[in-house]
Amino acid sequence: MITREMCETYKIIPISDRETEVIVLACDIKNGADEYLEFIYNKKINLQSIEEKNYEKLKEIIFGIEDRNLEKTLIFNAIKSKASDIHFEPHKTYVDIRYRINGSLILVHKMEIREYATLVSKIKLNSNMDITEKRRPQDGKIIVNYNNAKYDLRVSSIPLVYGEKLVIRILYCDNFNYKLEDLGFSYDEIEIIRKIISMNNGLVIVNGPTGAGKSTTLYTILREIDSRVLNITTLEDPVEVVMDNVNQMSLNRKLDIDFSTGLRSILRQDPDVIMLGEIRDEETAAMAVRASITGHKVYSTIHCKSARDVYLRLENMGIKPYLIDDALIGIISQRLVKILCSKCKVKDKQNSFNGMTVYKKCGCKSCNYSGYEGRKVVSSVYFLQDENKKKIKELYEDSSYLSNKNMKCDLEKLLAGGKIQYQDYLEFIEGERLSE
Repeated sequence: MITREMCETYKIIPISDRETEVIVLACDIKNGADEYLEFIYNKKINLQSIEEKNYEKLKEIIFGIEDRNLEKTLIFNAIKSKASDIHFEPHKTYVDIRYRINGSLILVHKMEIREYATLVSKIKLNSNMDITEKRRPQDGKIIVNYNNAKYDLRVSSIPLVYGEKLVIRILYCDNFNYKLEDLGFSYDEIEIIRKIISMNNGLVIVNGPTGAGKSTTLYTILREIDSRVLNITTLEDPVEVVMDNVNQMSLNRKLDIDFSTGLRSILRQDPDVIMLGEIRDEETAAMAVRASITGHKVYSTIHCKSARDVYLRLENMGIKPYLIDDALIGIISQRLVKILCSKCKVKDKQNSFNGMTVYKKCGCKSCNYSGYEGRKVVSSVYFLQDENKKKIKELYEDSSYLSNKNMKCDLEKLLAGGKIQYQDYLEFIEGERLSE
């Protein structure tokens, strides 16, 4: 860590500490700061120019604002930045405060460890958490209003060596107005999803890892359904977006309300459409399949890699193959990829794709020096009730059946269009094993 005094002396701000280099913003890239930084970090220093007026603004964000309501400032700035989470990470002598924006954690503030206890106590107090309990994990909730909109904040704490680590999840309750066309699905995929929605009963699974946009897709699908003539009930952990004309229920472990017990109660409420936040266990899987076969429409999520893995996961949960085949009508397998900032991306002279020019991130004021301006879905969507439907046994005979091959096509189009950088493309391909 570099002190505020040294940053002010050299007029520099380190913004990214990578494995082989440190990216540093500097008002004057020829003032000798690189030699000092190489000594401190023992890495290559990548100096990037920043205007002095922007440097002063960024310095105050990173090193602190004398504000008695620092927690509110951090929360409101996170909302303005469209962050999904705020991380408070205590170290020996200082605390890092980072926002998760577009899937990546970005350092926005540092404070001395001696000031941190007061901040933690204020946040815990506002969250109805026990401020005297520092040895056990806790969960809490804050409702804030900002620019005439309501935001639901979920707070969690865990004890670490140097103090309590807090994470605040920001739920944008009053700001959900997405349509399927806004999510990044192709025209053909949207047509398939709408065909799935038109079915009166059956099981629909959205799959992908944490942070893949599964909840956003499910909420958008529910908005497509005419809730005026149907009884739509959800069971979530927790309710993230409050929707008109939809009956929404949160898990409550203190009252023994989990996905299986909650679903059992919902089925007594004459539901037409059920949305389960996640299928996690054998009992919930069995009840969801049974409900979809007996005339209900059930939407849910499963954490797995591909549509093929959805079948296999349900089978591993004890569901008979013929029941899966009968119940499952649609699978949406999706991920989110980071889109390069259109204002600062630069040509990648070291790489190309099929002879075409590719681009890489740089960083500017417009994108908060992250190099990215947002994320886009890449997906594989399957409707499983048409004349081309295959039987479950073919999963074991053909590994390409229900694979994520469409995702690779989406990625290649984005790469060729200069929307994503080559390194992110390679990491995605290898991470998802799409090269196999």
